[in-house]
Amino acid sequence: MTLHSLIETYYDSQTGDFAKSSEFQRLESGRLNVIEIDEFIHNLCRSHLKSPQILAFLYAIAPPAAADAVQHNLLEEMGLDEAGIRHPDLLYQLMQAAGFSPQQQDAVTAAAQAQVRSLCTDPLMFGTIKELGLSVLLEVTCFEWMLARLSSRMGQALQTHRGIPTDGLAWFSHHSEVDIRHAEEGIEAVVHYVNDYDIEADELATILDITFRENVFIRRYFGGPALVLTAPEWEAVS
Repeated sequence: MTLHSLIETYYDSQTGDFAKSSEFQRLESGRLNVIEIDEFIHNLCRSHLKSPQILAFLYAIAPPAAADAVQHNLLEEMGLDEAGIRHPDLLYQLMQAAGFSPQQQDAVTAAAQAQVRSLCTDPLMFGTIKELGLSVLLEVTCFEWMLARLSSRMGQALQTHRGIPTDGLAWFSHHSEVDIRHAEEGIEAVVHYVNDYDIEADELATILDITFRENVFIRRYFGGPALVLTAPEWEAVS
């Protein structure tokens, strides 16, 4: 199995298990109450509000072959590309459409900032920035993989069961379009990262296991319980 295929297998497993999870099924079928839906919106916005900062970190450590793709992704998040759409603004648009008060929006912003702060201040799970960077890159690009496939379904669920108008769901529609390209570029970035930093097969297996031991989407969007996945076997990296 090539490295590209290995990463794609993990992303498919994470995405498929999320789509089949009770949490996602309850959201899509309308079996979440208003409070639970708003908790989902809170968690989603908290998870993605600081994406520009996370991408800036990844750009700083990106190998030369992946730098341009990461930079373009970063500029898109900041609204500095030709489209001029600042992605955090779309999340505030979602919260406003859901009726979040200014105080509730401030609470989401503070929670997002706390996640970035903990990344900087908590003890490292890995020995070096090299391993941490790969774990962050894997999770970020896995989210792009999932959003390219499921973001429109999540947006539709919020429109149908929460009454959020179309213009409040722009974050979902935007990511269902742009993340198809980002997902493919993300896997290539992982391949370049592993090769450029000479990450050995057993080291890669450990980082993959730690990063995807739980379903990252359930953990970020619903706070658990997350599914424990079985790591796919792999034979060779190229």
